[in-house]
Order: sequence, then C-alpha cells, then structure tokens
Amino acid sequence: MEVIFFLIGIIGLIMFIFGMKNLIKIHRHNTIGELKLTETENEINFEKTGLYSVCIICGGYANNLGNFDVKIINSGNELETIEKNSKFKFRHKGRLGTEFYHFEIKNLGIYKFIFKSIDDIEVKESMLLSKRFFQKKLPIENIGITVKETSSSWNFIISLLMAVFGFNIAGWEIILAFNHQIIFK
Repeated sequence: MEVIFFLIGIIGLIMFIFGMKNLIKIHRHNTIGELKLTETENEINFEKTGLYSVCIICGGYANNLGNFDVKIINSGNELETIEKNSKFKFRHKGRLGTEFYHFEIKNLGIYKFIFKSIDDIEVKESMLLSKRFFQKKLPIENIGITVKETSSSWNFIISLLMAVFGFNIAGWEIILAFNHQIIFK
C-alpha cells in the first residue's frame, strides 16, 4: 500500500514541477519594446514568432471606454488584435502593468503600431473598486505602453492548477506513504 501512495506522490511532484516551470516561464516573458501613446506611428522589429500583448503601464486598472484601439500593420496587412477578457497584471520597472490586447506574429519583420481614440482609455492607479471610484483618470502623458511576449490564458490557468494540485497531491500522498494508518486502522 505504501508503494502505491509513494507513486501517486511522485506523480503529484511531477505535476507541481511542470506547473511551476511553466508559471516561471510565463512570469519571465521578455519585453520587446516600449511605445508612446500617441496617434502617430510607432515601429517594433519582431525577431520571433509567437503570441504577444500590448500592455498599459502605470495603472492597476485599465478600461476601454469606447473606441480605443490599436492597429498593427506589416507590409500593408493588418493583424487581428483581441482585447483580453482576463487582464493579467505584472511589474515593469517597478510600475504596475496590465496586458490589454493580444495578437499573434506569424511573419518576422517590422510592424507599425497606430493607436486610435486614445482619449477613450481609462487608466487609474488602484485595482480596488472602492479606491478607483474616487480616483481621476491618469493623464495620457503618464501612461506607458509596452509590447511583450505572452501566453494564452488557458496555458496560465492550466499551469496554476497543475502547480496547486500537484503540490497537494504530492504532500498528502507522501504523508500517507509513511503514515497510512491515518486512513487504514
């Protein structure tokens, strides 16, 4: 009986290691470039394909009040950008950032970023609803924009669940491997 508990504990430990490895990888995604929040063109050279996000820096809360949009163009072709439902938070140079749009790069090269209706973006310092209610929108000059590598929401959720459940399975099964009389008297 101890062997079965020990093997289940090893499987839980493998789940925990795999989940934590992916979470650390997600946390360490590289920043590709910083942009200015103006309606003029900004350019970034992409040297790797993959999933990327346009991030708003300097606020814990970011919301599109209307027609704020970003157009990403390469060789006359416009990329599809999707506003993220679950806007993940992160730190960039000590300032809070929010992943706002994500897009996929399939062809390498220089991409132009054009922001539309920048007055329709609402950025506030606090994430808390009770504090946000009394705060004013941050001025456009104080808002930073970065483009960074990202992962899908499903990848993050699965990695988090694997880490949590793997840790619990490994811990309980190793305890039961050495003290199986807790359950079987």
